[in-house]
Amino acid sequence: MRALVIGLLVFCLAMPAMAADTVKEMFTEGSFNGQIKLLSFTRDYDEGTTDQQSYALGGSFYYRTAPLKGISFGAAFSTTNNIDSPDDKNTYAGLLAAGQESVARMQEYYVQGDWMNTQIKIGAQEVNTPFLCKHDVRMMPRTFRGVSLVNTSFEGLKISAYYLRDAMDWDDENFSPISDSINSKISSKPVYMLGLNYKLPVKALNASVQGWGFSMPDVFNQTYFSAAFSKKIDNVVLHASPTFFTQDSQGDDLAGDLDTYQYGMNLGVSAYGFDLTGFYSKTGDDGIVDPWGYGKIIIQQVYNSGIFADQDAWAARLSYDFAQAGIKGLGAYVFYADYDSPGTTFDMEETDLSIQYAFSGALEGFSVRARHAIIDKESGEDFTDSRFYLMFNF
Repeated sequence: MRALVIGLLVFCLAMPAMAADTVKEMFTEGSFNGQIKLLSFTRDYDEGTTDQQSYALGGSFYYRTAPLKGISFGAAFSTTNNIDSPDDKNTYAGLLAAGQESVARMQEYYVQGDWMNTQIKIGAQEVNTPFLCKHDVRMMPRTFRGVSLVNTSFEGLKISAYYLRDAMDWDDENFSPISDSINSKISSKPVYMLGLNYKLPVKALNASVQGWGFSMPDVFNQTYFSAAFSKKIDNVVLHASPTFFTQDSQGDDLAGDLDTYQYGMNLGVSAYGFDLTGFYSKTGDDGIVDPWGYGKIIIQQVYNSGIFADQDAWAARLSYDFAQAGIKGLGAYVFYADYDSPGTTFDMEETDLSIQYAFSGALEGFSVRARHAIIDKESGEDFTDSRFYLMFNF
C-alpha cells in the first residue's frame, strides 16, 4: 500500500506537458497519467483442482518530462497489492505473485528522442506489436527493455523497429532475459522486430495493411501479415480482417523444431449499436509459441486460437452499445468459440459474457466491468472464470 500512496503523491505534483526551453521547465512542465484498479478474479473448477481467487488493489502511474531539443525522459511505477485474498485458494495467475504476494516495480524508465518524424526510445518500455505487447489484462501490464524506433516520414506509413533483451511478466518484480519466457535454460537471446503499417490511400473504403518480421537467434523466426477493411453504407458498416502468420525454428532450434502457421479471418456487420462478427482460424502442425501476448485471430477471456496444433477454430461475437438506447457508456457482448484439435484431447468450447459501464460527468474516468467465461472441455476438467473490475483512469 505504501507503493500506491507514493504513486498518488507523484500524481499530485505533476503538471500537463508542453515543450520546454530550459532543463528546469523540462521537469516542471512534464505530464502524468495512469490508472488505479480494484480487481477480483476467480477461477472455479468443477472437479478436484483447487480454485484460484485473488483480490488486488493497485495500478500504474506514468510520468514523462516535456521535450527539450527533442529529448525527453519517461518513468512509470506499477504495483499490485493483496486485499485479503483467501488463504485456502490458489493465487489467480498473474494478478498477484505466487502465494498471494504483493509486487511493486519500476514499469518504465527510458530516454526518448524525437527528430525528423522519428521517435527513438532507449530503456524499459511498454510495447504493442503483433508478436509481443503489454497485454494489459491483469493489474500490471507486461513491459520490456531495449531500443525502439518509429518513423512516420511517409504519409500513411509507419515503420517500426525493435531490439529487446529483457522482459517482466504480469507478476514479476525484476527484469529477466526475454528468452527465459520460452525456456530458462536458453542463454540470453534478444528479439529483433521490424514492422510496416500502411493506410491505403483509397476513398471507396477504409483500408490498412501491416507486415512484421520477428527473429530470436537460434530459437525461431516469425512473419505476420494482416489487413483491415471497413465500408459504411447508410447506417450499416461492413468490416473484415484477414490474417496470416508463420513460425519456424532457426539455428540451434532452442525452442524445439517448429514449423507452423495460422491463417484466418473475421467478418462482421455493425448497425444501430449492434455488431455481429464471425471468426475462423486454422493452425498448422505445431502450436504457436506465445509467451508475451500474441496477436491471434481469436482471442477470448481464457483461451485463444493457436495454442494447440492442427486446430480449427470458429467463433461468433455479438456486442451492443447501449448509447443507441440512450444509455451512454454502457456496453455488453457475448462471445462463443469452438476449438477443434483433431487427434488430441484439447477440443473445447468457451462462452464469454461481458458488461461494462464508463461513467461521465462528475465521475468521468471511473468505469466498472464484469466478465464471465464458461469453459467446456471434451476431455478434462470444466471450469468458469469470473473477473470484476473497478477502474479510474486519469
